[in-house]
This record gives sequence, structure tokens and C-alpha cells, in this order.
Amino acid sequence: MESSDSTAEIRMAVLGEWVPPQLADVLALQRAEEPQTHAVLAGWTAPVQGAELPGDGFDFTLSAAVRQWPGWVCEPLWHDTLAVAVAKRSHLLAHREVPCQEVLKQPLICSRSTADEPWRVTAQCVFENALHEREQTVETFEVTMTLVAAGYGIAIAPAARLAGYLRRGIAVRPLAGAPTIVMVYLLRPDVSLAGSRARFVRRARSLS
Repeated sequence: MESSDSTAEIRMAVLGEWVPPQLADVLALQRAEEPQTHAVLAGWTAPVQGAELPGDGFDFTLSAAVRQWPGWVCEPLWHDTLAVAVAKRSHLLAHREVPCQEVLKQPLICSRSTADEPWRVTAQCVFENALHEREQTVETFEVTMTLVAAGYGIAIAPAARLAGYLRRGIAVRPLAGAPTIVMVYLLRPDVSLAGSRARFVRRARSLS
């Protein structure tokens, strides 16, 4: 029987440098609907460590990439679409959706820190692998957004990833014809869920 102890916790790890914005909504729902069970971010790992199990004592893990861990289930959780980040005075804002041919006319900036995330493969497919020869590569996504805001180029990324930078000098437009992509995967031990853990997963799935 599951304990009703007020100190009960659901422990979650987040892999990589990016925390999906939907997670805040899930945690808020958890606090509102089941305050006696605390959902906590017990830790996260750098991308280079992301292929490994986060350690004992975790109930769930969020990852931007598919992971195949023995004894764990990996399921698509939250989806998104690709978008284009531009400076607030960019002429591309005249488009409701930015055509791919217009993107390829602009200086493109990407970051090494997102190079292995699955949406990068999708972006390359949309542009028929034409991005590689056109992109300027910088170290982090933060630097990418700084250069975009300053007008040095544009960047392609999932819309949710860009949303946090709207007050930092950039604007966002959807990429015309971009397919839906999986942004976040939920990993959990391959056991039957019950009680507070099952309810937590239902809350997370409700935001899909």
C-alpha cells in the first residue's frame, strides 16, 4: 500500500541543459491537486552524461532524446514544431510562416550544445541537408540567441525552446511546412504505475 506520509516525494531527473517549459505546468498541477506528494527536481545531468542512468532513487527522467536503458520504458511525451528565431527588426517578420527558401538566404547560427538533439536531424531533413554548409557554429544555445538578437543571423529550433527568449530581443515565426517533432521523452522504470506516480504521469500526458 502506498504511504500517505506528507513527506512523500516523486523524484525526477532532467537530462541536458534545457528544462522544458511544460514541466513547470506539471509541477504546478501536482501542487494544486495533490499537495501531500511533492514532485521535486532531484537533479539533472550534462548532455555528455545523458546516455547513462541518472542514479538510484529516481522515479522519472525527462530527456530530449530517446534513451534505451535496461528495465526502463521510454515514451514520447511532449511535441512541438520547428520555428525560426530572428531579430525584432528582421524583414522576415513580414511572413506569418517563414519559407525554407527565405531561411537559406540568411546567415544561420547553431550551437554545439544542441547538435545531438533529435530535432536537429529533423531540421536537416526539412532542408535536405543544406544547413550544414551554411551554419556558423557557436558553443551554446545562449550565445546563439545573443547573436540572433544582435542581428548577426537567424536560428532554427523548436518553438518551445525559443519561447523563453522572446523578451530578450528576438522574435519567433513558425517554419513553413515543418513537421511535428517529439521534444521530450519520459523515461520510467518498466513496472506497473499506481497511486501518486500514475497520477503524476497522467498530469504530464495531459499537457501533450
